[in-house]
Amino acid sequence: MHVILDSAVFINATSFSFSKKDIYYVTLSCDAEVKENLARLRLEAASHEYDFHFQDPCMATIAVVRSLANKYGVKRLSSADESVIGLALELVERKEKVKVFTDDYSIQNVLKWRKIPFSGILQSGIQKSRSFAKKRKAT
Repeated sequence: MHVILDSAVFINATSFSFSKKDIYYVTLSCDAEVKENLARLRLEAASHEYDFHFQDPCMATIAVVRSLANKYGVKRLSSADESVIGLALELVERKEKVKVFTDDYSIQNVLKWRKIPFSGILQSGIQKSRSFAKKRKAT
């Protein structure tokens, strides 16, 4: 399985279970968020021991993510959030089996709308996606 990891895996989850069977992805924006020494050490150790790829989605995919966020009324996506969603979209498009690990509800909401599997890290993931887009009144 192709597993996309949000920075919270390294910042908050000291007991995240890695598997030799999986291929792990961290976007460059998420990598940049891992600044604290222990978190950085966890990231570096995992990247040496497991099949790790540091990869960003293309800019055209980021534009798609922004369009989806706008469509679903998701207002708070950082560039790291956009990169996680974008990479998931690209891997799904390549017909890869994907799972995203994140505690960010905005990311989870967009992934749920797109039917991309995800799991929370310290918190359980959202159960139901919500659209925050404003409904237009009929005139």
